[in-house]
Amino acid sequence: MLARPAQWLEERVGHGRFFQAVFLRQIPYGVHWWYSLGAAALFLLALQTVTGILLAMNYSPTPERAYESIRFITAEVPFGWFIRGLHHWGATAMVAVVLLHLVSVFVLAAHRYPREMVWLVGVVLLLITLGFGFTGYLLPWDQKAYWATSVGTNMAGTVPVVGPSLVKLIRGGAEVGAVTLARFYAMHTLLFPTAIAGLAALHVVLIIFHGVSVTPGEWHVELSPVPGAPPEPPSRDTYHPRYAAFKAAGPRFWPDVILEDLRVALVIFLLLVLLIVFAGVPLDERADPTDTSYIPRPEWYFMALFELLKYFPGALEWVGVVAIPALLVALLVLVPWLSHGEERRPLKRPVGMALTVALLVASTGLTVVAYQATPPTKVEEGGVVLTSQQLRGRQIIQQQGCRSCHVIKGEGDEKKGPPLDGIASRLTAADIHGYMENPKARNPDAEMKPLIPPLSHEEVEYVTQYLLTLEETVTP
Repeated sequence: MLARPAQWLEERVGHGRFFQAVFLRQIPYGVHWWYSLGAAALFLLALQTVTGILLAMNYSPTPERAYESIRFITAEVPFGWFIRGLHHWGATAMVAVVLLHLVSVFVLAAHRYPREMVWLVGVVLLLITLGFGFTGYLLPWDQKAYWATSVGTNMAGTVPVVGPSLVKLIRGGAEVGAVTLARFYAMHTLLFPTAIAGLAALHVVLIIFHGVSVTPGEWHVELSPVPGAPPEPPSRDTYHPRYAAFKAAGPRFWPDVILEDLRVALVIFLLLVLLIVFAGVPLDERADPTDTSYIPRPEWYFMALFELLKYFPGALEWVGVVAIPALLVALLVLVPWLSHGEERRPLKRPVGMALTVALLVASTGLTVVAYQATPPTKVEEGGVVLTSQQLRGRQIIQQQGCRSCHVIKGEGDEKKGPPLDGIASRLTAADIHGYMENPKARNPDAEMKPLIPPLSHEEVEYVTQYLLTLEETVTP
């Protein structure tokens, strides 16, 4: 009785053929858990979609209600804290997994013939994933969200010629405000999900069409591409019959390989739960555009870019913001053509591996330096919350070794120069700034050298603003 309805449905929907093509396909032998990173990224995308929908049901994308709606989700909605935690830490995990997947594909040479389009779609998926991270950053509308977005959108202003117009286009005005939040919410919940859904589906279809790549070690074992023929090394001419031989000897995706993918997904889910329980879900105070004391710190995957800007000050900022990132993206796009050939073993590709290691070391180093150089979001000193400019001034004083000539906060050498504690009661800001720029113009007997260079005019002003906060040292 059930055979006829099932046959009718199969003829019109083809669900049986779909199941066979997707789940009963053969996977080349030798594939290990490292190949599960793509499935892990797909799992995280599904997790972000489900948790994002649940969060959107209780979120209000306006500056007046966004922050309170996040607090409502966290404190009032049943399991809201857990759903928000999964979404928050899932976003971080997704960026990490997609990056690892991209690196692993290159190391295993899975970007080469005939999978060039699989690689290109993967690069676009990485960029969209980063776009998700950037647009989702603003939605809580807390201090961190507001100021980090202000800094991030300001970077667009460094683009030559079109920079100011680009900032207004992104923000919807001169400042981060209601229109900015609405645009970021629309991109985060409508534009990027539509794009990533279509491209992820295309990515999976291409992987099913071309099959999972064979591990480099196995691929370079000489075998007979055609039964009865003598063994020979791999080549593009014999690729398809050779690949078919590996597939014929391998397991089925269902149930063998998919179990490995599910185990990796389960491990990732448990790690997310541990992060929620032990690290919590951050939420700063409500965004305050007038609070200049807050020091923004972007997420870890943007910290390298954040630090890179320091090496291209002033008019050269666009090099760090636009030129270098664009060069890296262009390099990723051109990988299938710059790194081609028959050889797939990593140790036999020294140039590609050396460049990969160099990029990973450079980005990791910039990230570590950025975390070390970026002070906490708020620093209180002597009962005064220092602004970001004042904190930068304090950092410059430490770097320049000013305590070797002056007493600062009761510490230093007072034999060479006057103590700087309580200087605001003796000099104005203009006097302090002018003295550091040209000491002899203020005091012909001064032994101090001008601070410009090595410092810039802005950096001298930061030092000035910090010195004005120093109170008179009270000696017992």
